[in-house]
Amino acid sequence: MFHSILIPVDGSPMSLRPIQPAIDLAKMSRAGMVVLSVAEPRLYRASDYDAIQSGRDVEHMHLEAARQTVEKVRVLAEEAGVRCKSVVSMSALPCDEILSTVEKENCDLIVMATRGNMGIIDTIFSESTTQEVLQKASVPVLVFP
Repeated sequence: MFHSILIPVDGSPMSLRPIQPAIDLAKMSRAGMVVLSVAEPRLYRASDYDAIQSGRDVEHMHLEAARQTVEKVRVLAEEAGVRCKSVVSMSALPCDEILSTVEKENCDLIVMATRGNMGIIDTIFSESTTQEVLQKASVPVLVFP
């Protein structure tokens, strides 16, 4: 059915909800998994040394949190007998990283969670990453509320 399933996670409890169903689907399909976490870069650019160092510290913390999250998921998948590759990247554009990972890793399904704000009113001011992925993905997307 599927060859490689991408599971983007951000470390929140909501983003981890589809992990077990994705593992079950991978087992049933004899597919591998790729778990991706996109760390947020610092939100400002500065010129003084202290601000630059502080920004680097923030980015390092975000990367470390992302690494810990994907490692937890990788361990769960492998304990269930599912091959799992972990990927961590840094970007202010998580949708672009998700779609890029689909291409790089030859994934044929994305399994992800949504925070539930996908209506027209909810997305007038800010589109959700899930909504963006649904609109732009070239592979099927399975969304968990």
